[in-house]
Amino acid sequence: MDKKTACAHVPEPSEFEYTTRDAIIYALGVGARAKEDLCYVYENHEDFKVLPSFIVAPGFLAHTLMDWPGVEFDLQKVLHGEQYIEVLHPLPADGKLKSEARVVDILDKGSGALILGNVTTYDEQGKKVAIQQFSTFQTGYGNFGGDRTSPHEFKAAAVPDRAPDAVIEQKTSVDQAALYRLGSGDMNPLHVDPQFAKVSGFKTPILHGLCSLGFATRHVIAAWAGNDSNKFKAIKVRFSSPVLPGQTLVTETWKNGNRILFQVKVKETGKVVISNAYVDLTEASELPTVPADLVSKL
Repeated sequence: MDKKTACAHVPEPSEFEYTTRDAIIYALGVGARAKEDLCYVYENHEDFKVLPSFIVAPGFLAHTLMDWPGVEFDLQKVLHGEQYIEVLHPLPADGKLKSEARVVDILDKGSGALILGNVTTYDEQGKKVAIQQFSTFQTGYGNFGGDRTSPHEFKAAAVPDRAPDAVIEQKTSVDQAALYRLGSGDMNPLHVDPQFAKVSGFKTPILHGLCSLGFATRHVIAAWAGNDSNKFKAIKVRFSSPVLPGQTLVTETWKNGNRILFQVKVKETGKVVISNAYVDLTEASELPTVPADLVSKL
């Protein structure tokens, strides 16, 4: 890892064009349902909205480390460690976006290197619409003499030591990863190819971490923002353990003003798969409103 070279590299901006169809495929990929979430899955809905986490699609396209100068990258040894998303303006129903990607730091974690990559996205008029930070862990590439912490890092948050204020539960489909990869643009074969998954150290393909993030984003918006995604401001998550397509995600939430702290568990195993997470809303309801069929049965 060559931090100086990596941080100095300035790639050409990445262009991303999408339609309502793309936004709908993404919404379905993160578990949106026609009955309860019609405004996210029907283009003719009077209040059609694009889920804010859809911004990961142009972000992922821009944040390509495969041939980034100064970065040692091995697709079979890469893990998505953390993600930060801040949406400054609601995404339009369709449009053209331009994203600028930078590596802002590379941390030496001993067992591997943590690459901090920022992506800033603009609309057609040049207005900034979103900021993201991808924290990518490259196993086996640590001990290069770098720093272990960074002032550029968006910090995770601790969840309270008390019972959650609202719990949302939703089973994923066995085909969830196959659908999500089409809506998100993350075509990593780890999530669909059994042989590639085995070579990468997994018994079977796993769900994208950003797919679990999309589920959690929807859950928090449904429970604490009246299912109005325009109240979404930012999200920060830490990916703690893989999810298998078909498993049930349980999102535990705690209200702290307009910040909703949360973690996500897999019901079948009890493992925490997203930890130290939060969503910032412009306005949070005083009491949660969880859709009846998503009320946790724990």
